[in-house]
Formats: sequence, C-alpha cells, structure tokens
Amino acid sequence: MNEDDCATGQTKDMELNRENLEILAKQSHAESNTHLHYESSPYSEQTLERNNERNPVMPVDDFKGNEEFEQLDSEPTSTTNNPSSNEDLYQYADKTVPTYSLLKNSKLSTETLVRGIEKQDQVASDRTRDNVKLSNIGKQTPAIPKLLWWDFYSHGAGKDDIITCKQGVKCHVVSNRSLTDHPDTMAIIHYGTHFYFMDLPKHRRKEVTWAVIHEESPKNADFLFNHEEILSLFNYTATFKRESDYPITTHFLPSISYLQSKQYLVSTQDKNRYQKEENLAPIFYIHSDCNVPSNRDVYVELLQKFIRVDSYGKCNNNKALPDSLTFGKSMAPMTSKEFYELAAKYKFTLAMENAVCDDYITEKLWRPFHLGSVPIVFGSPKIKDYLPSKKSAVVINDFDDVEKLAAFIKYLDRNDTAYEEYLHYKEPGGLTNTFLIDSVNKREWSKYHDQTKPFYSLFSGFECYICEEMHKNIDTIKSGEELPIKVAKLDHYGCPPPKRFTDKGQYTVIDPRFSYFWYEGKYRAKAFRYYYDRNLNFTEKNIATLAKSFRQEYMDDG
Repeated sequence: MNEDDCATGQTKDMELNRENLEILAKQSHAESNTHLHYESSPYSEQTLERNNERNPVMPVDDFKGNEEFEQLDSEPTSTTNNPSSNEDLYQYADKTVPTYSLLKNSKLSTETLVRGIEKQDQVASDRTRDNVKLSNIGKQTPAIPKLLWWDFYSHGAGKDDIITCKQGVKCHVVSNRSLTDHPDTMAIIHYGTHFYFMDLPKHRRKEVTWAVIHEESPKNADFLFNHEEILSLFNYTATFKRESDYPITTHFLPSISYLQSKQYLVSTQDKNRYQKEENLAPIFYIHSDCNVPSNRDVYVELLQKFIRVDSYGKCNNNKALPDSLTFGKSMAPMTSKEFYELAAKYKFTLAMENAVCDDYITEKLWRPFHLGSVPIVFGSPKIKDYLPSKKSAVVINDFDDVEKLAAFIKYLDRNDTAYEEYLHYKEPGGLTNTFLIDSVNKREWSKYHDQTKPFYSLFSGFECYICEEMHKNIDTIKSGEELPIKVAKLDHYGCPPPKRFTDKGQYTVIDPRFSYFWYEGKYRAKAFRYYYDRNLNFTEKNIATLAKSFRQEYMDDG
C-alpha cells in the first residue's frame, strides 16, 4: 500500500468513526426523555466469572482512526510544571508525565442535561466524596470488628476466622456478603483485579471503611485503577506503589538471600563455552503474553537487528524450548530446576514488564538476579531504587537508542572482567542497596512461608493492617473526636497512558490502541461515579452510554 492509499484509508476510518459518534449523539438525545432510574432493571448483585488476566473492556467505538489519538501521536511529548486545572493533577510528582488534551475539564455545566438528569461535579472531588468520608454518626463500637472480604483471593485470606494482630487487637474476618450491613462490619476489603461495577455493595455506608489490595498489572481491571475516580472510592490501599498505605512492591521477591544465592550461578568461562558449543545467543528472552502495553516485543525486534537474542515462548519466537519444558503447546512452570539451569547459561536476560508504571516489579526482574544472568531491564521508571547495587543490571532507559544498548551488551560480552562486575552483588557485602534491604526486612509478610515473618502472605498482612486501623478508629470514636478523612490518592496506584517505542528504541510515542483502553477506563469510571455517588440504579448499558457521551463531548470540542 502506497502513502496515498494509506492516507485514504485513514480518512475513511476517521469519517466512519465520526459517523458512529453522530449516531451515538442522536441516540443519547433520543434517550434523554427516559429517566435513568430504571425500575424494570434494578441494580442487583451479580457475580460474573472473571480471571486475573481479563481482556480490556470492549471499546465503545473502533479505536482505529480515532482523531484524538492521531493528534496525540503527531505531537511531541512535553512537560507541564504548573497545573492549570483540576484535570492537570493527573500528572505525577516528578513532572515527567505530560497532561494530554484528553484530560481536560468537562464543558458540561450544572445546567446541562445528560439523559434527563442534571449533571453536576463530573469528576470525583472532595465535594462529591461524602460517601467515602468516615462518620461517627450513630456508630456503635464493636468489641471485635468484622472485616468483610468482598471478593477474597486466596492464601488463606477471607477465611471465617478471628485474627489477632498487634497490641493483641482482634477482628472477625468474614466473606459472607449477607454481613455487609451488619452493625459490627467496619471494613470491606476488595481485591483489585476482581473489581467490577455491577458487583459492588448496593449502597455505601458512611461509617464503613473500604480497602483494596491490588498487586497485579496496571492492564488488569480494564485500566480502571489508573484513575482517581476509582481510587478515591477507597480509604486504604495495598499496591505495588511505595506511596500506598501498605506497600507490597517487593511481593515477588522471596528474600535478600534469594538474590545472592549461587545455586544456579554459571561461571563466565562456562557461559562463554555454552555460546560456542550450544550456539547460544548472549541474551535470553521468554514470554508468551504478547502485544502488551509496554510494547516490549517491538523493542526485542529492534534489538535483534544489532545483537542475537534467543527468544523462547510465543513472543518473537526463534528458538524452541526442550520438550521436557513444555506442556504440548504451552510452557511448563518456569520454576523448575531444568528451566533455571537453561536460563542460567545466558549472560544476559531481557527483564521487561508488561506495563510501565512506578514500582511495578515482578519475578521477571528477580529471577535473573537469582540465576546470575544480568538483567536488561525495562518497566518501572524508578527501578534503580530496587536494584541490588549500582552496577547489577543494564537499564534500557539509560540509552539514547537501541543500537547503543546493543553495543554496550557486546562490550560486556567480550570483556569478562567488566561483565563480572555486574555479578559482584552475589558476593558477601556486594549487595549494597540499603533501601532494598530495608524494604524486604521491614515487610511483615513472607513470600514462601518464612517463619521469621508474622504473616504467611501479603493478604493476611493487609488484613491485620486494616484490623489495627479499625481499632484506632474505635479509640477515636470512644474519645468523642471526629474520625480523620482518609481517602486513597492517585499515586497509590495510578499509572500513565501506555506508550510505544520509536524506531530507535525510545519509549516516547503514545500507543493509540492501549491508550484508547486507558482513556476508555477513565470515561467509564466517571460514568460509574455519576450513578454510584447519587445512589442511582444503573446497568452496564447506562455506564456505557454515559461514557460515550463523555467521549462525544471531547470529540465535539475538537
């Protein structure tokens, strides 16, 4: 296809998208005479089958050819240091994430009708957050508060049990939703990946705390937790972000000794020999979750132009795993001794997360350290805070382009002395990052049932944290003082819109596909808060229709 054909195709896509939006606008106008409180389809609790890797919500419109994303792709990334509106607060503290035109203040006024109801305070704010402010009014203080797991996960969390926490305080942990309105229920704990609009308590009691634990990827839960409208529903959080109330950043790291273990360490001389005798590339890569928001597969393709990469798994595959490491067409568990021994033969391992967000770190980083293969890292922009030492990993963001990174890897591959400096963390006293050491030592929970820790999982640890906070609230209530306002902030989880790599390997261009899902999550979150904050009945169709109107508003604004 030549450039003219391509341009013609894009124009047709944009015209088709505009036509769809016009139809939607007419539909919304026609429905404006219908009251939103549908008695024929009342809000009801319904549990749908979901898994931890749900596909993003199906977009309202076809994302191909959307004008706003073409515009974003054509504009250079810029930095805004002085937020000029409430929406500009979606920037991050380090001021490195730009505020895009999609996040502008709504033009709809308090007099504007949205499907027959006055639309006020579209974005969740302090004025519309009364339902998440804890109240003393009419509150009795139970001797043993109940903590209700709304959609409990595993690892023993959510069992019907009495737990004893610090200072001997006790709580009754339950998972029976019929106890939602029980007078002793002081907190409801949600699991982020299972968060679903149609599966929440029918109403929000002011005196009940909401907590959420969400250790999964930003791409889970339809990108909803990247937005303040969802995070501000909760009073307490446990996420991979260090800013959360109960940070679980290192939850994929078993221990410090795991990093320094030499169980699978292969000498540099043997690694050199394996490259020759077994025709191994310098770099190991294995993934079967392809086309993810971090755009990692594209970077690997770019890298392969300059240096060999042995790519196992489904993504960028060019080398087959041994039969003993596969289950038919799928990979066997990557914790087996045989897999570890294979990966340890490589000098370098690409450790690339499926999403880019501060402090989002998984086993993809910790496993190469354990095996003694130098990680080539991409994921958290703040990853250096958690590396074993200043010279223990190669960080992709440190290089202007992919060719320069490849040249550096080749240099280390040819120079054993320089290469082995990156393995010094394995030696006594070689792991020098005190922040990492303190982060692991101070956590209350273990990864693999470490008997030195009070809790066997991060879930049980979070239970006790919430229990202790509830007893603090009880003490405050008994003293006659007002409970403090406690609302989760955006930096407890929120992650920026996904980008993609340029031809030179720079992660700077807005990705139209995943950014569509990211912004669609924002529109849906705003629509949900409109209904939920007003105690209105709603259906998925209502949410989708109102989200469409927000999108239409942006398109109309040009």
